[in-house]
Amino acid sequence: MTPAPLATTPQPQSQSTSRRTETADEQPERPAIERPRGPAEYASDLVVDLLRELGTRYVPMNPGSSFRGLHDSLVNHGGNTDPQLLLCLHEEIAVALAHGYAKGSGQVGVAAVHDLVGLMHASMAVYDAFCDQAPVLVLGGSGPADPAARRPVDWIHSATTQAELVRDFVTWDAEPMTAQAFVTDVLTAHRRAASTPRGPAYVSLDAGVQEARLKVPVELPDLTRHALAPPPAADAASLERALDLLLAAQRPVIAAGALGWDPSATPVLVELVELLGAAYHDDRNVVSFPSTHPQNATGQPTWLAEADLVLAIGVQDLPGLLRRRDRSRTSAAGATASGRRVIDLSTGHLGARSWSNAFGAPIGRDVQLIADPITGARQLLELLRARMSRPDAAALATRAAARAAAVAERIRTQRELAAADLREHWDERPISPARMVAELWSVVRDVPHLLCLRNTRSWPEGVWELPGAGSYLGHSGGGGVGYGPGAFVGGALAARDRGLLGVGVIGDGDLLMAAGALWTAVHYRIPGLLVVNDNGSFYNDEPHQAAMAAERGRPEVNSWIGMRIADPVVDLDGLAASYGCWTAGTVTEPGDLAEALAKALAAAQGGALAVVHVRTSPA
Repeated sequence: MTPAPLATTPQPQSQSTSRRTETADEQPERPAIERPRGPAEYASDLVVDLLRELGTRYVPMNPGSSFRGLHDSLVNHGGNTDPQLLLCLHEEIAVALAHGYAKGSGQVGVAAVHDLVGLMHASMAVYDAFCDQAPVLVLGGSGPADPAARRPVDWIHSATTQAELVRDFVTWDAEPMTAQAFVTDVLTAHRRAASTPRGPAYVSLDAGVQEARLKVPVELPDLTRHALAPPPAADAASLERALDLLLAAQRPVIAAGALGWDPSATPVLVELVELLGAAYHDDRNVVSFPSTHPQNATGQPTWLAEADLVLAIGVQDLPGLLRRRDRSRTSAAGATASGRRVIDLSTGHLGARSWSNAFGAPIGRDVQLIADPITGARQLLELLRARMSRPDAAALATRAAARAAAVAERIRTQRELAAADLREHWDERPISPARMVAELWSVVRDVPHLLCLRNTRSWPEGVWELPGAGSYLGHSGGGGVGYGPGAFVGGALAARDRGLLGVGVIGDGDLLMAAGALWTAVHYRIPGLLVVNDNGSFYNDEPHQAAMAAERGRPEVNSWIGMRIADPVVDLDGLAASYGCWTAGTVTEPGDLAEALAKALAAAQGGALAVVHVRTSPA
């Protein structure tokens, strides 16, 4: 069943502390006037018709006159339904929302941004999607190309090649100048964004052409003849070489990246791990494997350091996974374990750009399998099954079973130590982030939910039981602070459409950069449960400053300067309430967490965006 369009008229919400006051001049946003959809009359109508045929349900945007023709077509030609406009308070929020929605829905996320100035605002979010290989289509306006049609503001808000702003970090871009080209280029961009390797695409629609009445009808193409490119498969000889190395290894570890947030990847990974008796390790900020599986060693980097072979499947930053992390720029941070074999199954250099150094650190590979990661993993699994079914493979199976038992026993011990550490810090003040996560898990564990966002550095592995790929949407990809609010709302929207509840944990600094995303969620009645992990600092950089001071023989005690969000302390609970969120009040006592989270869950299940502001200790 297709969900109904998002509500845009006031609905009652229960708030523990209602700080929102209705004013006499508030006017609810009215739905589009219903009328039968007729044939396209303008070039921008064609874009709306094509987006609908492509399955686009939403277009988050910040309004701009450069796409006023498209805006009118979405509302008055398309009826503001499939796709529906979602008003955002900043272009970066709009693209981040599309990014989060794409990962949560498995569809291409579409956003619209104003010409040059809007694209400049959105460029960080576009870069995040590029690094995250997320399928996002960004539509913009430009021109008009005809100088005689330009208003004064059009001269400073347009450029000859507007796409140059993002060309180095999109999969494809275009600036079509005819109605037919609108259709051709939007379709091409959509397909490029969704094909392996995926990523953002940008199409700037000329303002003059958008607004021009069609002189002759333009037919939409038959989409069955414009299917996605088939996923590339790995070379057969290289697969055989990789399997030989895997079966010869004594201490193999399999690591995986996001794998397109596709749940179908998890059973493939599980069977590979179990047949080989290997340890498993998720990439950073990724979940593609059941967190409770006895062979899941995620969170223990010693496994990777001790491995004699690592099979990395869909890991974008392989050097970052394998090399020892160190804040010093002068240490041997790039050294890799001596004698360790590496099999890299990924899209490799496909989609890479020379402009960006992202994921470009050199690292030796014994076998490189260039393929769609899930496709290549399935190929490898088929070969492994065939090899293990041979009459002479009994010894391989016996060795794998013994290794799996040893791996499981060591992981069990590590989990017991982690649980003991959690108990040791349980009653700390300020509240331990690990306890905050554990309490949140206790509240939502029996509720069908989607983890849209979580802590990066202070997430306790082993507390939250995740079934594998598609259960957690990961981080920004590009490390852009300010991604979280919009991406959470996009993920929560996708969760709502799937009958799930969007749940997330966000840092105070991340929230403050794009808090306006909360308004969009409340305005369109997108439910969710969002916990603010507030340590009062851009804390990630405090250890950097301490390390810098120590290296130079200077006072480490000054590492907080220029980091702390204090004097004045931001009232994040009041900020969320001002956007219309249900709020629990600021939680400072560990014993108050469970009750606050339980009330927030009830509010979220009732349709609210529930925000719980928690004062935590740095971690």
